[in-house]
Amino acid sequence: MTDPAIPAGPLDATALAKARQKEWFSDFRTRAMTEGEPYVIAAAVSPHEIFHTMDVPLVTNTWYSSIISAKRQSPYYFDLMEQLGYHRDLPRYLSLPMMTTLDADPERAPYGGLPRPAMILDRLRGDYAQRISRDWARALGCPTFFLDAPAQGRLIPNWWDLAQYRWEELYESHRLDYQVAQIRALIEFAEATLGRRFDMAEFEAQMHRINAAGENIARARDTIASATRSPVALPDQLTNVMAATWNRGSQWSVDHTARYADEIAGRAAAGRAVAPNEKVRLLWLNTGLWFNTGFYRAFEESHGAVFVWSMYSNYLSDGYRKYFDDDPLRALAARSISMNEQLHLPPWMAGWILKQAEDFGAHGAVMLTPLGDRLSSYGTRACLDTLERAGLPVLELNASMVDARLWDDDEMIACVGSFIDTRITTDAGRPALQKA
Repeated sequence: MTDPAIPAGPLDATALAKARQKEWFSDFRTRAMTEGEPYVIAAAVSPHEIFHTMDVPLVTNTWYSSIISAKRQSPYYFDLMEQLGYHRDLPRYLSLPMMTTLDADPERAPYGGLPRPAMILDRLRGDYAQRISRDWARALGCPTFFLDAPAQGRLIPNWWDLAQYRWEELYESHRLDYQVAQIRALIEFAEATLGRRFDMAEFEAQMHRINAAGENIARARDTIASATRSPVALPDQLTNVMAATWNRGSQWSVDHTARYADEIAGRAAAGRAVAPNEKVRLLWLNTGLWFNTGFYRAFEESHGAVFVWSMYSNYLSDGYRKYFDDDPLRALAARSISMNEQLHLPPWMAGWILKQAEDFGAHGAVMLTPLGDRLSSYGTRACLDTLERAGLPVLELNASMVDARLWDDDEMIACVGSFIDTRITTDAGRPALQKA
């Protein structure tokens, strides 16, 4: 029998998720890098399901960016970016992979660099995405396909209550009509470019499996939120949920998220906690700190403070699930049409975070505001103000999710420690944020 007073280690599911990602990459490397099978580079907020259905290897630009960062190679490539004449405020998250292509040094680039893809898919979320993708595609010698981001005419604050079943009302029919037409054009372009057929029956089955995986993620999220002390560390959440997200639509993602949720439930029932002395619950806001995920655990012993949530913890459940009867393409349009806005723009970003703060009983939040990455920082100030007015203290860290040059670990640890001491622990015993 395990002792609840001993800090709980990594989940067993985490090792399985890591093994799955290694297996996925080995398959990708064999098919795309060794055998030269056509593959696709796609933005994280684009409909990967089209290519999963066609059994086409796919990587995201942000995934490769996080790999470069995790391997501590981003400083070299960002220095190169400036040497090549690109301005310092070019979005780092999206531009980092292009630098490995322009450097043309397979000995340095992770996994030898990405080979020429059959196409690059991006969603036009700002005034720079198409330029970065266009320049990268020119360097790689491949075509691009862009999906527009039609504007929302009406913003519904509690979007998560409508997102699963009332998504037609939430996202507006005229926007969905337009997005479906674009997705159909993407399918036609992909079939012609890749030489493969799109199977609607398989696509519909994948869409249902994604909903099933989302249900498991929701179950895990509710267990963590209701536990007296968190039974799982944030890095474990990131590993398991992101593995399921990148492999969404597969039976593995359904089975693994069920195993993940079950293991968390077992720990909670046994009173196991990653920090038995937990006193403070924190949220991590905005994109993950990919080159230093260990940072999330730096305050457990010193302050009894645990990061219990990030946007990756349950967006697969809140934003991806789209139940449908007879039109899976329209459900896919609803899945991707406002994804970035819900994660990064007010009022949707702030409202959803405030809901998590209430459900998890959070005492405060730490917000990463990326320097230069406008897409990830557009709504941070409005979000911070909204959360503070609701009674949740927020610490803003100006850094980058992939540029280690902008991160001083000792300084950031001291900054968060001071935030906990002055705005949470010693603030007249500030209670956790509760539901109104």
